[in-house]
Amino acid sequence: MKKFFSIPVILGILLLTASCTRNNAQRDFEQDAYTAPAGYTETTAQAEIISLDEDDWRTSPLFQGLINIVPAYPNPVATNQQFYLEIESLFNNSINGFEVIVRLPNNDLYTLYQEFDTPLTGVKTILLDPLELGIDGSPEAARGLKRIYIFDLDGQMISYGDIMVE
Repeated sequence: MKKFFSIPVILGILLLTASCTRNNAQRDFEQDAYTAPAGYTETTAQAEIISLDEDDWRTSPLFQGLINIVPAYPNPVATNQQFYLEIESLFNNSINGFEVIVRLPNNDLYTLYQEFDTPLTGVKTILLDPLELGIDGSPEAARGLKRIYIFDLDGQMISYGDIMVE
């Protein structure tokens, strides 16, 4: 009797199944990211977490174990303050650059920051102006709950989180 499956064929099928599961997890993560912001992780100016929103600043399945995101701080932030994001590359060559984007109320995407360092090593701290989160740069337009996205330069979503501008 002939064997219908060899060990390489079985390993190939297992790899394909694992890849599909990871792609599904990334797709689910991105679907969550594109929902309306609801809640935020409250932090101090020293990056201490006061209250955690479980949906904020998660690392996407494609980057888990490679990248660590520190929740934005301080959060909430006043229009006359600045806030920080920290992105830590846990290994060399985890990502080759990234961009930070906000979705404006008219659904346009606006790039807040781009990092072209390749590869990103260690911790990168980014200083951002909350006035850039509004459509026209005014304090009135910036106020409210805003969603920020972090993508690698290949367009893969790394993380997202919400900022409350007061």
